[in-house]
Amino acid sequence: VGVGPSGKKLNSSYRFRDTEEYKVELGNVIVNFARIIPDGLLVFFPSYGVMRACVETWKTHGTPTIWDRISALKHSVVEPQDKAEFSQAFEDFNAALDEPAAGR
Repeated sequence: VGVGPSGKKLNSSYRFRDTEEYKVELGNVIVNFARIIPDGLLVFFPSYGVMRACVETWKTHGTPTIWDRISALKHSVVEPQDKAEFSQAFEDFNAALDEPAAGR
């Protein structure tokens, strides 16, 4: 995907991936994919730092927020960096696999 829904270039190079514009556009791409992809959606990031920065932006940008829009469509689980928290996130992810897709 070269551009987002508003036509802005999606450039995840070091110089651009920390900009608000990039994170918002990427979040809106994920919202759109979540609308059309049945069942689950797995999103990979180049690092935990980039993932955290994106999720933080998505949780505060817009009304409803980008995060709220994603979560309304898909069960959202964020992989923690801390190994002690990983098993709970993995359990949440696996539980979501067994949920019926009704409404999501």
